[in-house]
Amino acid sequence: MKKQLQDILLRDKGEFTKFQILLEVMRHQPHIKQKDISDTIGITIQAISKYFKKLSREGLLEAGSERADYRLTPKGITKLRDELKNLDTYVKTIKNELKVDHAWIAIATLPVKIGEQVGLITKGGVFYTVPVNDPNVEAIGIAANNAVLGEDIGLKDLKGKVKLKQGKILIIKLPSIRKGGSRNADIAKIKSLIDEFKPDRIGVMGAVGRAVVNKLELKADIEFGISHSAVIAASRGLNVLVFVVGRMVNKMIQEIDTQNMRFSNDIIYEVKDAKSA
Repeated sequence: MKKQLQDILLRDKGEFTKFQILLEVMRHQPHIKQKDISDTIGITIQAISKYFKKLSREGLLEAGSERADYRLTPKGITKLRDELKNLDTYVKTIKNELKVDHAWIAIATLPVKIGEQVGLITKGGVFYTVPVNDPNVEAIGIAANNAVLGEDIGLKDLKGKVKLKQGKILIIKLPSIRKGGSRNADIAKIKSLIDEFKPDRIGVMGAVGRAVVNKLELKADIEFGISHSAVIAASRGLNVLVFVVGRMVNKMIQEIDTQNMRFSNDIIYEVKDAKSA
């Protein structure tokens, strides 16, 4: 994989330009100005136009019904995600070879002095320092700063493997207000989905979602920046349930895909329709 990345993406100027264009489209879709991409990556508008046509023929890019309306196809999203992962792997390999230090940030559960060896565990998606002889220790590192109980602390020279599995995201699609809103949501079905999924965090988008949460007598943990927060929480091993209305589901999925690529994750998500039959 590393050799393939170096031989194709980094050494083939055309492939790297396609990668840059796909990345810019993902960042700014659906309203894309070819001139803006031209200015960003430093090639002519005519060249950008040719690349757009080529990417469309390859099934990586599709045009919408309006002018300057472009977006990545599922195939384009997969390709961009894979190439970003390859780049991230390559950069991490170089950092390891150059011995670039990476500090893990945790919360101290006891007073720690700089240079002291401490254990590291994860709980609820958060890193915590514990004594090295703690039976639940997942890794051991060196404190990069002094810290008292409850303070943040940096760890370096980490040895061991942090057991941080990825969580999942369940998107519950609710009917819009024009289709009955919360009054036309199948509350019994939603309760069943919640019992089965067992979410660690609940997010809500819009007034209909808030009304459903109220009917369920639940408390929303996330109300703003839903997609970003959901991906971050899932990457820390938490299962996140999100209430989204109608057409906002597609936007939510698109943003999750974007966040997945940005953070080199592959968070699994599923959509369930909660409209009453």
